[in-house]
Amino acid sequence: MQLHLACKRSLLVLLTACALPALSMAQQAPEDQLLRLIKMPLKNIFVEYPNKTSHNILDSLDARLTPRDLHPAFYGSFDWHSSVHSHWMLAEILSTYPDISARGEIIAAFDEHFTEEKMRGEAAYFDRKLSGNYERTYGWAWLIKLSEQLHHLAEHSTDKALQEKAKSWATHVDILSDKIVAKWKAYLTKMTYPNRIGTHSNSAFALAFAIDFARARGDKEFEQALIAKARQLHLGDKKAPAEWEPNATDFFSPTLMVADLMTRVLPQREYVRWLSTYFTPQGINRLCEKPVVSDLTDYTIVHLVGLAYTRAWTMARISGYLPQGHPLKARFARTSAQMYAHGMDQIFRSDYGGDHWLATFARYAEEVMKANKIKH
Repeated sequence: MQLHLACKRSLLVLLTACALPALSMAQQAPEDQLLRLIKMPLKNIFVEYPNKTSHNILDSLDARLTPRDLHPAFYGSFDWHSSVHSHWMLAEILSTYPDISARGEIIAAFDEHFTEEKMRGEAAYFDRKLSGNYERTYGWAWLIKLSEQLHHLAEHSTDKALQEKAKSWATHVDILSDKIVAKWKAYLTKMTYPNRIGTHSNSAFALAFAIDFARARGDKEFEQALIAKARQLHLGDKKAPAEWEPNATDFFSPTLMVADLMTRVLPQREYVRWLSTYFTPQGINRLCEKPVVSDLTDYTIVHLVGLAYTRAWTMARISGYLPQGHPLKARFARTSAQMYAHGMDQIFRSDYGGDHWLATFARYAEEVMKANKIKH
């Protein structure tokens, strides 16, 4: 049965790819673009190898455990966090397009992965020796974003059958997300410094997603602790050296991520004052340059395609929060659309190094742009 389902999935992906003309993303219809993006996570969440588990091996027996042994639900998509955020993307698609042609496949995938047994297995991993800090806080951020999305689907879907499914999925995923939130609350008390990096450990990115989650779930205690931490870490930031960006393998802009985070933390007037001393003209000019991706098949250089998407979503959110007439409002809106287009021109030429994760970033960027009324 599993082999039959895998063959059906592979055939569907192949037929979809063959049916699409060899056009640039700018030339394809929006429906074609969306379906191509969906096929990436829908395939990859079932691809166990190659895999980068980042698992701390305790002994020779532990060394024999497969990705699926370690992570019964999130074993695919090359690494745990990519599997988690691939599931988020598919949940977001169900929320936004409940009648999409891939609906049945997405539901079947969630029914297979979001069981109580598998979520208990996922949660148990964090109780293993040396695994308590696993994926802190990048993977944690995407996991609670998945929980947030499933609850949104369960609470707001007008499709009764889908709503009932989502309630069950959300309940099971919360076995893991509740554990992650408890760990995060404990971590905040000892988080002394920010992590200003352009890859997974960037703390501003994670804090932003955590604030979104806390507000969506009504967890005031968590929200206030996160806001206090963001103020502590970043309220005094001035003249951020964005002209030094990017590093060779960045998929986040460290400076833009902080500016994005602070839209959630500061009232608009205070934010405008803070922003006036945060960026330098040289830094802004640098951030508006499209990232150069010299090798789309290199697993770390391809991160720079993701950087185009994260610049798109951070600039969109910052632009949307700024008042009319602010000099950065129009510039960031315009550059956001350009960055998104730059990513879409490259996303399907990246082999598995980009294929296993970039669709999520493209989708999230598009949604943030849409929420801030930026066309692409």
